Amino acid sequence: MRIDPTYPTPPTDLKDRTHPAPPKDPTHRTHPKNPRDPADPTQAGAASRSARAEAAVEHAIVGLRAVLDMRPSRRVLLLCDSTLADPLADEIATAGLARRAVDLISQGASAPPLYLAEVPDEIRYERLVNASIRLAVDEAMRPAPAIKRERSMSAWLATDLPLAEVAQRLILRARLRDAQGRMRILRFWDPRTTQFQSELYAGCVPASWIAGAAWMCIDGFARWQALPDTPGPMQAATPDWPRLSRLGQVNAVLQRLNAGGLDYGPSALEPIRRALDVASASGINDDEDAALFASWRVRLDAPLERAPSFAELLREIQEEGGRLLNAAEDMDDEDWRLFARQAQAREDRPA
Repeated sequence: MRIDPTYPTPPTDLKDRTHPAPPKDPTHRTHPKNPRDPADPTQAGAASRSARAEAAVEHAIVGLRAVLDMRPSRRVLLLCDSTLADPLADEIATAGLARRAVDLISQGASAPPLYLAEVPDEIRYERLVNASIRLAVDEAMRPAPAIKRERSMSAWLATDLPLAEVAQRLILRARLRDAQGRMRILRFWDPRTTQFQSELYAGCVPASWIAGAAWMCIDGFARWQALPDTPGPMQAATPDWPRLSRLGQVNAVLQRLNAGGLDYGPSALEPIRRALDVASASGINDDEDAALFASWRVRLDAPLERAPSFAELLREIQEEGGRLLNAAEDMDDEDWRLFARQAQAREDRPA
């Protein structure tokens, strides 16, 4: 059997909420009452995924309004990534919003997948803005293939800059050269990159990726993040590429763990890092192999590398120049649980 490291659950049900017509004075708007901040979705206990999603949506709506309340206008730009899907395209077109492509074309793409849509007034387009928030939460929480989780709603930008200027600043921030002088694209707009910004830039206080805009997003844990428009290395400095690669590995493990829905939150980050360290120490150097191993080590909470049968399997793979991912095609969940039982038995053995 092909290994299936997921625990399928019903898709998130984000029912459409009806909002009252906004009053003329935006300072007297009715905000959702007492929204729960889903700081760590793994702590939700008996709460349903639907309830957690709705709480995250409410929290994000309040967060967005709070940022716009402090600005002279309620203009906001939607930053959308249509690489895998573009669910908001029809609504944006129906609303007649101005669009601007961000000229960053990935290999194999026929057109730039990243674009900006201008919402001139968040109050007037409240339904569309709230739909974009609901979409972002849903994309973070619903079941999705481990290697293809859509994040089409990337960010909301509160700014007075023209669309063309914002697009140009995004392009300049994304195009970087590595240590070998090769041009590379930093996918900073992906919320799963933003959530690790302070790690990527050595403990710096999180701030907007580009000057002239407050940057807001729903991160990989369905948490609302509002990054202020303040100067910082994230706006100009080239990131540490090995550190960026490491964060990519962490995200790959999270995607495997959460393929059945958002079951693992920030509390899983440290076990994931330890598991990746073990993978490296065990000679598991391929990124996909390391993500597979680490996801099972975290899920089963067991030092799989200490299981004699796993050690033997890994030795055979390495001698033959093979892949753990390929070997796992002939395994099922019970094989991994057997490794965990063997590892635990060795742990429990008296010295």
